[in-house]
Amino acid sequence: MDNSGGRRWLGGETALGGLLLLLGILVLAGQTLDLGRVGWPVFVIVPGLGLLGLGLAATGRLGEVLAMVGGVVTMAGLVLLVQNATDRFDTWAYAWTLVLLVGSGVGRWLVGVVHGRRDLVAGGGWLIGAGLAGFLVLGCSSRSSSASAATRRAWPAATSWPPC
Repeated sequence: MDNSGGRRWLGGETALGGLLLLLGILVLAGQTLDLGRVGWPVFVIVPGLGLLGLGLAATGRLGEVLAMVGGVVTMAGLVLLVQNATDRFDTWAYAWTLVLLVGSGVGRWLVGVVHGRRDLVAGGGWLIGAGLAGFLVLGCSSRSSSASAATRRAWPAATSWPPC
């Protein structure tokens, strides 16, 4: 008698239960801390982490795709969190490289590490490196045009990133 199918489904039930518990904690914290105004990007980060977790739990091509999509969604939430905290939404001119390249690279790299696939680890590493390089190059080239003169006078630190 083979119980491997039952164990696999049990893992899916556990993951779903964990996601529902995390969602409940998030809703409770949102009501207490008013996350709707300040921390709304958390509502993007949590589903991204859920997709990333499902991708790491799944096997084969489906796991790779879910992890990469989860990495992209999580990275988008993290970028939105930083932009919301600093009120610098103009950084989308170059932050998209973090979302698309670094996010998918992190998902691919994690799948490779978890499942012992060197090809995915290497491919994810290259995506992460390309995304970070693109972020710095595009950030440096758009730095002078990304902040208005009023922003530079009011908050000099607003023009200090990326460090070029």
